Amino acid sequence: MNFSLLALPLLLFGAEGDGLSSMFDVGKSSAWWTLIIFFISLPFMWKLVFGPIVKALADRENTSRDAAEAAEAAKEEARKLQEAMKADLEEARREASAQVSAAKSRAEEREKELVAAARTEAEKERVKACAEIDQALASAREVLRKDAVELGMDAAEKVIGRSFADEDRSRLLADLQGDVSS
Repeated sequence: MNFSLLALPLLLFGAEGDGLSSMFDVGKSSAWWTLIIFFISLPFMWKLVFGPIVKALADRENTSRDAAEAAEAAKEEARKLQEAMKADLEEARREASAQVSAAKSRAEEREKELVAAARTEAEKERVKACAEIDQALASAREVLRKDAVELGMDAAEKVIGRSFADEDRSRLLADLQGDVSS
């Protein structure tokens, strides 16, 4: 048997029906055989092929639905968190504003207290200074009186031409001081 590669299909499937194709030739009833074979293999195909495919599609649909629901839930959760953060931020702003105003009012009160304390201290210092001035003035007047009396006694001694005794001088000084004081 001498054949070429081009002749191989003719040998296998033969033109006259004497090859492999004659094995599958059922004649005019091939449509019936096709239907019978189809209905016989349908449960097997349903069980082995279509079942896993349908199950995989259902699983995929369920997974997609679950993912969409999870995404929607996450979106809702994110919206709630964003609202909560906005509320917290607003509350923090209100608290900060309240603390600032409270600090300002405390500062104003402290300023008033310090000003009042400074005024009180200044008034005490003024009163103390006035008392010291009055005391210094009284002391100066007293010194002036003594000096004036001494000068007057010295002048009187020179005019009269005689010296006074210490007792007379003390009595005259006391009289003069009494006259000058009143």
